[in-house]
Amino acid sequence: MKTKLLLVLSLSFLLIGCGGAPTPWKNAGFDGKEETQYGWQEWEKVNVKAKDYKNWRKVGVNSPQKALEWMHVGANTPRHVYAWKKIGVKTPLEVRHWARAGLHDTQHVKPWKNAGVKTPKEVKEWMNIDVKDSSEAKVWTEAGITKAEEAKRWKMLGLKTKDVDLWVKAGVTSHHEVHRWQKLKIKKPSLVKEWKNVGIVTPKEAEQWINAGIPLAKVAVEWKKEGKRPKEAKPWAEISQIRYPDVILWNSYGVKSPKEASQWIVLGVNSPSKLAKWKEAKINRSSQAKQWIDIGVDDADIAGEWKRSSYNTPEKASPWLKAKVKTPTQVDGWKEINIRTPKDVESWTSIGVYTPAEVTAWLKFSSSKEKIAKWVEEGYVPQEAKSTSQIRQAPVNTTK
Repeated sequence: MKTKLLLVLSLSFLLIGCGGAPTPWKNAGFDGKEETQYGWQEWEKVNVKAKDYKNWRKVGVNSPQKALEWMHVGANTPRHVYAWKKIGVKTPLEVRHWARAGLHDTQHVKPWKNAGVKTPKEVKEWMNIDVKDSSEAKVWTEAGITKAEEAKRWKMLGLKTKDVDLWVKAGVTSHHEVHRWQKLKIKKPSLVKEWKNVGIVTPKEAEQWINAGIPLAKVAVEWKKEGKRPKEAKPWAEISQIRYPDVILWNSYGVKSPKEASQWIVLGVNSPSKLAKWKEAKINRSSQAKQWIDIGVDDADIAGEWKRSSYNTPEKASPWLKAKVKTPTQVDGWKEINIRTPKDVESWTSIGVYTPAEVTAWLKFSSSKEKIAKWVEEGYVPQEAKSTSQIRQAPVNTTK
């Protein structure tokens, strides 16, 4: 019996000495080629059990020393190692670098990686510009601002993180361009986009239009489509005619230059539509319109009415206007009651009786203008009395 036991022990010793391994290690794939696999005893010294050996090798850890290095950085199982390698961290040394950046596990590193920040050094750069969160960094990187130093320059312009994507979508991809648009007082990305959408894509070109007095993209493009340049638009803009379609209308009514248009504008005829009414009244020059306006006729329709009457010049119409007769039709009304001169009309309007109808009504009570003037001054109207005596005896109504 002792002989058999001794033989078994001797055989076991021989197997171990020749590279044999216990069954669990063999089942794990350990075949005794210690020059490539290291001794199973070495693996057990670093607390790698036979059941885990195969998984360590699957994740690329082929020596007990490498396994120990991973363990020292907190990756104590093949699953932990796999998690690091899956997000692109290949060595324990890289894990240490991430830890120095304040990120100690894959759950913290992965979001930064997904944000396009690939190295611990880059993370530190973002954190140094007060971007502490990976989600904030992702906003920048997805907008095409992939370097912390570039983001810093954007932030120095007073831009918030949420604004960055709007600027980039508006076609502005550098902080230099943002700054140039801001100098033009165009601080909203939506306004920049309007300029770019009409083909004015640079701040320099937009500045030329703005300096010419054309502050809106939709207006500038009206000029540009017709082949006009800012310097051609500027004289018109200086007299507040910034729309090119308006300029075409001025031209169609015979006004060919900004100077000529300004002569109409100072008279209050500040648009082609107003000019059209004067032209319809056969008043074709600003100097002619000025004569009518100077005597108090600033309505083109009324001026046209005077021109079609017997009082068809400012000289003929002026005495009637001074008598507070506004239209030729009113002149005819006065003449119907045999008041035929501006002087006679003025003798009535000067006492507060402004229409032929009022004159007729008052004359029923008295032919004396002095009496009528007194009644008017006291606040009476002819409709308030049925007889002369009632007017004469009526007390002064101070509440009227």
